Amino acid sequence: MKKIILITLILITQLPNYLTSQELRGTWVAWAGSDVPSKERIARIMDDVAAANMNIVYVDCWRFGYPYFRSKVFHDLTGLWTDPNLDDGRDVLAEMIAEAHRVGLEVEAWLEAGFAACSGDNIDLFNARPQWFAKKSNGSYDFFADGGIRYRWLSHCHQEAQQFLIDLCQEVVQKYDVDGIEFDRVRYPDLDCGYDSATVALYQSEHNGQSPPSAYWDGNWLRWRANKLNDFMKALYDSLKKVNPQITVSNAPLFYGYEQFCQDWPSWINGGYLDAMALQLYFATNSAYAYQLDQQLPKIKDRSKFFPGISTVANGVYTSQADLVAMIQTTRNRGLKGHVIWYHNNLSVHFDNLKSKVYQQPAQIPYRTGVWRQPAIIINEDDPQVQKSAGWNNYSGIAGFNGGCIYTRSTEDRWIEYHADIPTAGWYEVYCFNIVQWSATKQAPFEIYHAHGIDTVVVDQTKVGLARWYKLGDYYFNQGSNQKIVRLSNSGLGDQLLFADAIMLLNTNRPVELITRVDPKRETPAIPNKFELYQNFPNPFNSDTTIKFALFQSDQVSLKIFNILGEEIANLVDQKLDAGEYSIRFEGGDLVSGIYFYRIQTGSDFKIKKMILVR
Repeated sequence: MKKIILITLILITQLPNYLTSQELRGTWVAWAGSDVPSKERIARIMDDVAAANMNIVYVDCWRFGYPYFRSKVFHDLTGLWTDPNLDDGRDVLAEMIAEAHRVGLEVEAWLEAGFAACSGDNIDLFNARPQWFAKKSNGSYDFFADGGIRYRWLSHCHQEAQQFLIDLCQEVVQKYDVDGIEFDRVRYPDLDCGYDSATVALYQSEHNGQSPPSAYWDGNWLRWRANKLNDFMKALYDSLKKVNPQITVSNAPLFYGYEQFCQDWPSWINGGYLDAMALQLYFATNSAYAYQLDQQLPKIKDRSKFFPGISTVANGVYTSQADLVAMIQTTRNRGLKGHVIWYHNNLSVHFDNLKSKVYQQPAQIPYRTGVWRQPAIIINEDDPQVQKSAGWNNYSGIAGFNGGCIYTRSTEDRWIEYHADIPTAGWYEVYCFNIVQWSATKQAPFEIYHAHGIDTVVVDQTKVGLARWYKLGDYYFNQGSNQKIVRLSNSGLGDQLLFADAIMLLNTNRPVELITRVDPKRETPAIPNKFELYQNFPNPFNSDTTIKFALFQSDQVSLKIFNILGEEIANLVDQKLDAGEYSIRFEGGDLVSGIYFYRIQTGSDFKIKKMILVR
């Protein structure tokens, strides 16, 4: 009934009337220190940026020594999935994507730190792989930025360190529906860098055994290091395009980067290693900005890829509203098709003025054709397209997506079904707005009715890190009106507290070969000819895994997880299901490494398989 194939997502090609102009209008989303924005703050940021008729955000996901997404690449080295100070389960990048795409903004995953892999006391990667790190001429690993913050930089010539960064970027492209990758700090922290063993050995191999000059300002030594960074940028670009040819690869270099940091950015944009570049031209006045812009423009052959970075503050001086507007007008007068503003936190005082003076109408990003991001489909729990049983109660104690939410706590059957109009057949990300409360169920069973069957995803409604938009998965839907999309019930929960709120669908632009789902061409899926329990995948696993099973007839089904002592760990399914093939995602949560068993029981048969959790 299900199989994996490769397809191409079909997009609407007609552009809405209001998107008649083309201009990239972006801003970087970052934060200071440990002040990671809350989920609610992220939602407000995206609402404000979209309301100002901007169209893209660059969201920080690699900084201060941690990935701000759940990274297996980082975990395999350090034992950490993300910043350990975050609420359990949080994935900041996933939150940014959901809220940005909800309001029609494009998202570039911004790996701001680049080679600056450790910050302050956050040196987990250094502790795991000290041989990967760069050194000064005196042998020190420590480099200090403005404000006295200590950084430790990955060696720019260590092959394994370079591959780690490429793997990190590829992981984002493979797992998340991002529109681009901005990988920054492809530079040296200062010229007194490059004396680690890997860099020295590479230099010696190319210079008849001669060591790098001790005079770190030496012009030939600077040029050699810059060339190695150019090689890395080409490798990064090619690696990302192999995963997803549609992904935008960008960078925001410093206009003075070569002389101070071995950053030869003209070679990147002119050599085809970037799809877009936001050269940082940070000045508090338009006159200073215009002067430097004119100095840099002759270095750029293809100006369609150039979107200058302008700033709301430079050297401690805040840019006036008039100067920020003038910078945008200067950019337009030079024939450039967009700009990126540093940074969102200071933009709140500018939004109204920008919208009234230079962002009066929405604009399409210049390198897009057709509609890249369709409007979000959101079905609230009290919408007319929702059907539900009796026994649900309104609750205003916890904010839902639009007002309060509803809950039920009963041993009698309670259910809610969400219907939606699907404008275009294709792949969609399906989200639930997860209401979290300490006494709620940990096993809310969301059934997704897609074009080729029904999948059940169990959601924990007690874990704070999973609150707000929680992605249930990627699914193919046929075009049509009033289709049943999601069903939530209390089947098998007893009298546990169950919450319900909104459901959201977002069209996905990930190549479908990155989505492990079903064959979208099959109009009438075949009914399985026998009862089957498949081996979970992946196995072994260290975060989550998928369990699939097939039913040849309608039956009462129980699917449970047990530890090696035979103790029940989780009850994933306990309800009557129609004939078909199903997949259930199981999250290991706080379970320790070891052997576990999953057992499926129908009215007349049962099957057991073994799986291995590796931390």
